[in-house]
Amino acid sequence: MEKNMLPYCIELEDYPKLFRYRVTPQGFCHMEEIISQIYLEGKEISMYKLVQLGMLLRVNMCQTMKMDNETLFQDVSKKAAKYGGVEPEYVAHCIKSMVLRGLLDSNPKYDNQIANDLHKLEK
Repeated sequence: MEKNMLPYCIELEDYPKLFRYRVTPQGFCHMEEIISQIYLEGKEISMYKLVQLGMLLRVNMCQTMKMDNETLFQDVSKKAAKYGGVEPEYVAHCIKSMVLRGLLDSNPKYDNQIANDLHKLEK
């Protein structure tokens, strides 16, 4: 996180309500597989897999209210930076693909109002 950026002021119990999706058991396995490929096997990973891993990590952090993976998320983001920026349409494509593959499913706790409020803060 940059020095001048402040984290959003959001109540901890609201984190599970941020994302429309939640990580499935199959998604956790996929996340662990990609992490192993990067950090244990030393493989170069495609942009697609890096975006998938980043989304799975971020959704998991909100779902579990544990920020343990923030450092890992930041490292994955740095690795993805070598490919250039990621367009929102590409992220949406990756999310749809993960839903179809059963890595993500609907989050019953999702609160559209919290997500909209945070989106307004970004602007």
